[in-house]
Amino acid sequence: MNVPGSLSISPLNPASGQELGLRPFQRVTAQILNVTGTTAILSIEGYPVVAQLASSDQAAALLAQKTAQFIVSQLSDQMVTLKFIKNDQPQTGSGMAAGQELAAKILEQNGIPVTETSLAVARSALKQHLSVTADLLTELLGALKDYGAWGDGEVDLAAAMKAAGLPVTAESLALAARQKMQTGETLGNLISLLNDASKQRLSADTQKQLTSSLNMLKEMVMQWDGDAQKLAKQLRDSVNLLGKSLENELLNLAQNPNANPAEKSLLSLAKLQQMLQQEGKQDLAKALEKFLGDIRQNQFMNIKPDPVPGRGAWSEVGFLLERIKQDNEQEYPTARLRVAHEGGPNAGKINPAYTRLILQVDINPEETVEVDISLVNKQLKTSMTAPDPNWVKTAQEELPILEETLKLMGYTIHDMQVGVGFPRTFENISLPNGGTIPMTVDIEV
Repeated sequence: MNVPGSLSISPLNPASGQELGLRPFQRVTAQILNVTGTTAILSIEGYPVVAQLASSDQAAALLAQKTAQFIVSQLSDQMVTLKFIKNDQPQTGSGMAAGQELAAKILEQNGIPVTETSLAVARSALKQHLSVTADLLTELLGALKDYGAWGDGEVDLAAAMKAAGLPVTAESLALAARQKMQTGETLGNLISLLNDASKQRLSADTQKQLTSSLNMLKEMVMQWDGDAQKLAKQLRDSVNLLGKSLENELLNLAQNPNANPAEKSLLSLAKLQQMLQQEGKQDLAKALEKFLGDIRQNQFMNIKPDPVPGRGAWSEVGFLLERIKQDNEQEYPTARLRVAHEGGPNAGKINPAYTRLILQVDINPEETVEVDISLVNKQLKTSMTAPDPNWVKTAQEELPILEETLKLMGYTIHDMQVGVGFPRTFENISLPNGGTIPMTVDIEV
């Protein structure tokens, strides 16, 4: 199957196409967006790609699947050739015993002592399709040593971070190992705690700082049925606040001593945390510290200055929605938005013309609605998934309005689907799910 280098679905121009960052003999997983005749639209790491299939039989095979795996068999500036592969059969125990472990053999070939520690790191690196070298082992083992007590879980995490293009140090490993929390959920809990604290006896300066911080956080809560322009502004403000790290703000102040810190920033929350500690409000100070830690983890996972070729990258933001029920009670559903980055020379940037957006809204703790949109040069494919058939019915009734609104914005609907299902879990790094350790295979030619 040949995949042209351009992402456009009009006549292809490889010189203007975006780089996918693929490499020869790489295995990639693609989402099947659409199949028409012998032409398919795939999504590789969030980027829509037009593929010319080799036969109608291949088209039929792809049409029956949501995702498929391919091997990059040939690669040039004008064309990428992908070989369609079927699911591999698991190796049997007898097959595993027939050969020497690949991790051990690679260590021997690189002159690295085969120890229990080096084998553990080599195995995790191979699971992430990393090249096992002395430099890689030195980097990962150095981070693990400084981290403290570690086991197989920490080794797998360190290798996964390296494969995802994230820096691997003891500090970054500790940050990634934190239990992941949804930003919207922690934001709602913090607002509730600060509301209660505002009624307590505090010094005038602390009360003023608390009120200012509380108002700032409340402004980040978006109205469920509010005006679209206001909703867009709130989303921009939320991204601006949560997207700028505390370290970045401190660096700006150090470089510009005469500059005044922004009133609405994470720095104001850090200041409030310090003031609460001084007044003995340790529980509230710890809640603020945890919130800032969750934000740091999210920011760290979103910072990928040099994404690994073929893996792509996403930016994620969580936020809180406010909904007024019929009895005038307030509800605060959480939501998450993911946007795909570009690859190649523009890595890290988001191109509105060629990207993919995934929005998830937690209607309640057991129900999440997901909207998945792929954009290709003002043409889009969208799908909506919900576990409750009633939500699916409501969405189907709203489709004509959505389609008309998008047309007014200049977008053409290529495909629109609504179905019952459970949305995927957002993951920033991919950890292996056990499995067997690869063995070397001797092939007689």
